[in-house]
Amino acid sequence: MSKRLIICEKPSVAADVAKALGASRKGDHYESDADIVAFAVGHLVEQVDPEAYDPKLKTWRYEDLPILPEVFRYEARDPRSKKTLTALHRLMKRKDVAEIVNACDAGREGELIFKLIYETAEVAKPIRRAWFSSMTQRAIRDAFDHLRDDAEMKPLENAARARSEADWLVGMNASRAATTRIGSRRGPLSLGRVQTPTLAIIVRRDLEIDAFKAEDYWQVRSSFEAAGGSYIGLWHAGSKDRLQSAAEAERIAAAATDGAARVVSVESKPVSEAPPLLYDLTALQREANTRYGFTATRTLAAAQACYEQHKVITYPRTSSRYLSTELVGQIRSVAGQVGRAGAEYERSAAFVQALDVLPLGRVVNDKKVTDHHAIIPTDDRHDVSRLGADERRIYDLVARRFLAAFHPEARSTATVVETEAGGERFRARGKVTVDAGWRAVYGATADAEPATDADDREQALPPLTEAEAVTCTAAEVLAKQTKPPARYTDASLLRAMETAGKLVADDEAAEAMKESGLGTPATRAATIERLIDKEYVQREGKGLRATDRGIGLVTALGDHVLASPALTGAWEKRLGDIEAGRGDRTAFMHDIVAFTTDTVRWFADKDRSAMRAHRRVIAPCPRCDGEIIERPLSYSCTSWKSKDEPGCGYQIWKRVAGRVITPEEALAYVVEGVSGEEIAERARAEREIVGDCPTETCDGQIIERERSFGCTSYRSKSETGCGFVIWKKPRRGPEVTLDAAREMLATGAVPQPPSRDPLGDCPTEGCGGQIVENSRAYGCTSWKSRKETGCGFVIWKKPRGGAEVTREMAAEMLRTGDFEAPKAAAPAREPLGPCPTEGCGGTVVSNRAGWGCDSWKSKKKPGCGFAIWRRQGDRELTVDEARALLEQGASELGDVA
Repeated sequence: MSKRLIICEKPSVAADVAKALGASRKGDHYESDADIVAFAVGHLVEQVDPEAYDPKLKTWRYEDLPILPEVFRYEARDPRSKKTLTALHRLMKRKDVAEIVNACDAGREGELIFKLIYETAEVAKPIRRAWFSSMTQRAIRDAFDHLRDDAEMKPLENAARARSEADWLVGMNASRAATTRIGSRRGPLSLGRVQTPTLAIIVRRDLEIDAFKAEDYWQVRSSFEAAGGSYIGLWHAGSKDRLQSAAEAERIAAAATDGAARVVSVESKPVSEAPPLLYDLTALQREANTRYGFTATRTLAAAQACYEQHKVITYPRTSSRYLSTELVGQIRSVAGQVGRAGAEYERSAAFVQALDVLPLGRVVNDKKVTDHHAIIPTDDRHDVSRLGADERRIYDLVARRFLAAFHPEARSTATVVETEAGGERFRARGKVTVDAGWRAVYGATADAEPATDADDREQALPPLTEAEAVTCTAAEVLAKQTKPPARYTDASLLRAMETAGKLVADDEAAEAMKESGLGTPATRAATIERLIDKEYVQREGKGLRATDRGIGLVTALGDHVLASPALTGAWEKRLGDIEAGRGDRTAFMHDIVAFTTDTVRWFADKDRSAMRAHRRVIAPCPRCDGEIIERPLSYSCTSWKSKDEPGCGYQIWKRVAGRVITPEEALAYVVEGVSGEEIAERARAEREIVGDCPTETCDGQIIERERSFGCTSYRSKSETGCGFVIWKKPRRGPEVTLDAAREMLATGAVPQPPSRDPLGDCPTEGCGGQIVENSRAYGCTSWKSRKETGCGFVIWKKPRGGAEVTREMAAEMLRTGDFEAPKAAAPAREPLGPCPTEGCGGTVVSNRAGWGCDSWKSKKKPGCGFAIWRRQGDRELTVDEARALLEQGASELGDVA
């Protein structure tokens, strides 16, 4: 009997599909009489490195550029991927497999993952496509009842391959050209089709902020008393509400309080506000960043868990904010599921269910739904008690937005009152909610009035009539300064990427431009994190700030189109056209090759002077007549020349007690005359208290440290206290921020110790123990101590030379009896730069403990011995800091400014 082979992108998805289709586990896959369900683990296949085309390309030389493969070649990413790939190929070649179903993620990347698996299998069997927008059992079965023909997916495949090949050509060639001409072997530069214009957006904003000169201005705010109550008015003359002179402001304030006052006009008008559009991924990430401070990556991880693991929302990696007509029949049912999920949704859900006619004008638009519709709750039971803290917040955002979309407009009355006092005009604004409409979903009510505001914004106004006499009880002069543009946050940068750098505040205007944005909703979070990983950008609270390295690169590129958001946005539109069947992949790639060639040529006459560090002058030195400038590792005096000529010695390290000192903070310290040593002492004494330690019987507090949030009961390795810790970079999951750690402590969602539930029986003959998880391994319960080791059976979580073994993998090993640890690719020994030891000629490369000269072979053959230890004092060096040390021929922080 012939069968169909279904290939999913992840093991968890395969388990859900197997359950829906009635297949049971059989070795490394699931099988029934009709189906075989197997899985990849994300990308198994990747493009080969340039040296696979020609061995000489292993060395980066400008003369060998551009690298333009006639046919792109692919290989398994690593040994474990190769093992999985081989298993899939074996299944694809089975004689009883008559058809293969692509059930990988429904989008460009999922299509490419499957097509590369199929291509490398060298089989010719019919293909069909399963297209999911929800992972509920009903949605999965429905997808398999309506499989798509593979020919229908060809435009999506063309777009996926064009995107992948374009990124390789531009990234590989531009990075090598930049490194060999304006960079150095010490610090390879990374450029890319999307990441470089995104970096340029951040850098240009930062340069605007650096160049900004604050200007003083004054405003006059008066308090008025009327028969019906008090209100506040702000002075204005036409559209002008700022004064350039303090004396003029004082004169106006005095005149207002001395003279008679009367209401000149009262104008009221109705204001209506339409419900917001449903979420696509970018809009969801922006909202979560604005409300909760989530990074784009953190939001995506929580949304993906809500979709795959909990099945409470639909496919999150969508670029559409609309629903298709075929979903209209499910809307009331989905609202009912949301209403049953929690009491906070009941009333709003009941309103939607009771509507005779659903308002679909801003919700349904078939022309704006391509691969997937907007993110909405699923039409299935929502057990929100199973959701983690992040997942619960993401579900809440999606659920309320869905319900709000079917509520009426929010209506209010806006009032503007003009008051004359002492011959001067003062304006007051007020707003009263008449019908909360969709805002009721978020807790707003009718007749709600805003609190009195200090500026010219809405306030609670008393009843007033034209020509009414009032009294000016006080007039205050407000001294203010103009403010620089705000730094980009994840939210504002995502909007800038969506609109290719154009400043657009309105959702509907952005919607019209999104086809020409930078990247896609599914890739933007990864682009931001890549810029941070490459040390071009760093986080400062919620803000994103370009580093010297990032500023140097963008400054060196100048007006080159590689740094142009508009060009990359135009490319993204062409990829969208290819995906829609309107564009030509061959023509697109021809233009990419031409662009790549031109980019390589552009670097021909450039040299390293173009990448000189962008060094800001912070302030005059408080110790001598020098200036404090920003260097790669510190803010220090220009009197410093070398370790032997340290000048006045004034210096503030950029990283103190685990956090980055910003230029603004450095300026405040310099003006105060505080030394770097004093700052470090203050930071240690004033470490941020995150919350109380949750460990029973422990009365310590959780404080922020360089790599973790840990209990104050910890003193040293020998005095570990209660041992409670939240790692900033956990082994799995997104990086934990200060806000996230606070939330974990507040909600009790703190990291739990390894589960002691047995994975299975110990395979050692005659033992009788069970295998349980501990911090570093999966071991037998017969082990008691180093002296009483029991049978000694163990599966290490991180075997030497092997890939990390997860709990699921260990359980599978016990089930199959195959205890060979998956091999890991040798860790990349990234070159940091030439060894500075005279006469050595080696290269300093990364290793487990830091960076050392590759002349080292063993303890008996240590070579020149040059090394930069990653751990220095109470801090851990970043790659950028190590590179800065190497460029100055130093190995310790104490050797440099």
